[in-house]
Amino acid sequence: MKLFEKIFKSSKTVPADLTMITRTEVIEGFSIPGIIHNMQYHFTDLQVYSDGLISCWEMVDLSLFKDKLNEGWVVTSIPDGEAISIFSLGHWNIEQGEWKHTKETLYNYVYSLVKQLNPKLENLHNYHGDSSKMVGKVKVAKHILPTPQPYYFDEPKSFFSKRINGEKFHFFYRNEDNKTYLAELSIYRSGNIEITNLPKKKIYKFEDLDKLIENDTLTTDLNIGEIVTVLNLGSFKVVSGSGVDIKSKMKELTDKFNELNGRENSINKCARIFDEYKQNPTKKLRDELKYAYEAVPEHQRIFVGTMDKKDYEVRQVIYGDIVKKEWEDDYGYEYPYDDMPKPSDE
Repeated sequence: MKLFEKIFKSSKTVPADLTMITRTEVIEGFSIPGIIHNMQYHFTDLQVYSDGLISCWEMVDLSLFKDKLNEGWVVTSIPDGEAISIFSLGHWNIEQGEWKHTKETLYNYVYSLVKQLNPKLENLHNYHGDSSKMVGKVKVAKHILPTPQPYYFDEPKSFFSKRINGEKFHFFYRNEDNKTYLAELSIYRSGNIEITNLPKKKIYKFEDLDKLIENDTLTTDLNIGEIVTVLNLGSFKVVSGSGVDIKSKMKELTDKFNELNGRENSINKCARIFDEYKQNPTKKLRDELKYAYEAVPEHQRIFVGTMDKKDYEVRQVIYGDIVKKEWEDDYGYEYPYDDMPKPSDE
């Protein structure tokens, strides 16, 4: 018996002796237009995945998605006289809304997409009524919010075709059918551009965008009275509002193109120079910081700092105490970040 134990038990391992590993899996899905009602009406991409999870500012399973519809978190229409807010694009008051879905038809549509992706509905997630779990004493989401990436295959007919990932943005596209669509523009490191959420997908190259903007086909702003169509969601008429400047939006797109190709984008460059300035505050670095900050797309400048501080510290270094007054006028209390060093050689 002792000999048996010596032979068969001496090599026993416990979990602490093993190498811990993880794996990453690509889950395919569809991005569809949707509306979240959280104080305002926010246009968003509802992400529907083959494992039965839906991202609607929170990861939920099919059952919880139905609850989100019934609770009014995910809605199918925007009342006339209210506004639609589109992140990084603009904010418009609307009227004459015509909407395609009810709660029931939107749920059925999402379910049909899951089934299209996963015909046998195999291995669907079931959250059992709760999208969170306990980790120690802290409640956390069962799945973090994904970062959806559009893709295409470089050689679609090849068995060894590679998936090329890109990034996507929202624009308005004035189509040849004389309708204006809220479209999705995907950009890839090759310079390929796809514009979807149109009756027919458009394919362009990055260098084609200037001409599309010049002839007002691609835009970030809308005319008063213009009717916007959102495929598979509805349409509305613009009463008032405004979008980000098209030049700033193109800077954002160029930034992402550079990032996809391994180059530093304007936000990271500004943040890097700001860190260098704090370590070695000089007039030269302050001037470089000003140039870098003003190269960031205006609607994205708040992202050069932290979530709390935004771009206040950077602007204080560049523009001085006027930023402190701006803060105090906006928030009604003393500016809290008044510790930025002055140039040592000034």
